[in-house]
Amino acid sequence: MKWNEVFCNTFKAMSERHAAEVEREVNFMFPSLPMVEACRASEFEFFEPMIASGMLTTDQMHHAAKRYLLGKTRSGLPIFWMINDMMVPLDARIGDGWISQKLKAREPLLEAWQVKHCLFGLHLADDALPIGIVEQEATAVMLSELMPEVIWMAYGVTSHLVPELLAPLQGCTVTIYPRTDPLMSNYVFFLDYARLVNRRYDIHLRIDDTLEQHATQEQKQRCIDIVDFVLDLA
Repeated sequence: MKWNEVFCNTFKAMSERHAAEVEREVNFMFPSLPMVEACRASEFEFFEPMIASGMLTTDQMHHAAKRYLLGKTRSGLPIFWMINDMMVPLDARIGDGWISQKLKAREPLLEAWQVKHCLFGLHLADDALPIGIVEQEATAVMLSELMPEVIWMAYGVTSHLVPELLAPLQGCTVTIYPRTDPLMSNYVFFLDYARLVNRRYDIHLRIDDTLEQHATQEQKQRCIDIVDFVLDLA
């Protein structure tokens, strides 16, 4: 092989390696599918009460983790990715914080990054199936196996509940399952929220009142959600 061919091949290999390194750096600067895949996991502690009660199996936990692309940190915290309907990861909830906060703390150049959020589970949206929305991501994941005839999503925190959050669900039948509380304040909040969303978008949105009708005062004091209610019945 001639010297110039050796040089060209070596330069090409170095360029490809550099391009791969640059691509990896970009993929791990912002939320990305490679980042999602890098932290995938299938075993989660929040499933343990359901498995112990016999209501769900380990196989169902693995199936749900795969559908929702769940991850886990090195310390064992679950990572709940917010992936939109175009399969673009926007952010992820880790404990009481967000991966966007961690990335910004690691990279000062990201300070100007305007983080957008979507419903957890939005990437699973299907016009042919009704959609259920709860507060906690873990609740949505478990309900997806308990009631697979519904696509389960979560809003995560109330501050994210602007009407635009539900805009991608136009044309869908949507039910929100609020936590209960002693004063019904959460339920009333969502009744107002539903009126606002239904005026703005082509969404058939209703608020489920199961907990307001059937939860005990003790359960309302605990501000239980629908999974807590199901476990209490087991």
